[in-house]
Amino acid sequence: MVKVISDITAIIIAGGNSFRIGEDKAMLTLNGITIIERTFNLLQNIFSKTIIISNNTHNYKFLTKKIYKDIFPGLGPLSGIHSGLKHSQTNINFIISCDLPLINSQTINFIISKNSESDIILPKTESIIHSLCGIYKKSCLETAENLLQNANTKINERNSKTKVKLFDLINSVRTDYIELSREKFYEKDVMFNMNTLNDYEYLKARMNNQ
Repeated sequence: MVKVISDITAIIIAGGNSFRIGEDKAMLTLNGITIIERTFNLLQNIFSKTIIISNNTHNYKFLTKKIYKDIFPGLGPLSGIHSGLKHSQTNINFIISCDLPLINSQTINFIISKNSESDIILPKTESIIHSLCGIYKKSCLETAENLLQNANTKINERNSKTKVKLFDLINSVRTDYIELSREKFYEKDVMFNMNTLNDYEYLKARMNNQ
């Protein structure tokens, strides 16, 4: 029997409507299964605790009741990570966006096996850093909150929309990077990020050919 991990919370950053796709990409289907359901089921087999962060909470109630909104809405993915860390009951958390439909348990287990004293541990493939797939600890929550509060203050002062960059957090705390592409198990598309309709069509064709 496979032992599930109880001291790490899996946090899915679902976002919501995609500007480039024109709808909620988490609800798009691959082989009849929604992308968020694929991600949720994969994580359920690894972690005993999984929560979803999204401002479209009604979309995912068929999966779990543990769905939380951004505390600082409209400020980008850092806001989702902040909400996830705020609602998590564990120090160590595995953050993943719902647009990595080809990621597998071997890759996830490898990432969490590289846990260290750092606040954030992120995978990279050659020059690409995958900032929405990695370990984020409660220790970076205060920094994240300060960044978001400062951005919120600027919005109120200027009466204009802005976003705080996730890398503002990553570069402000202790961050480790782990190279995936040198590992024997690594497959080229395992970290494929679905951002456009062309990406979605590619994934559908790829799965139909398997």
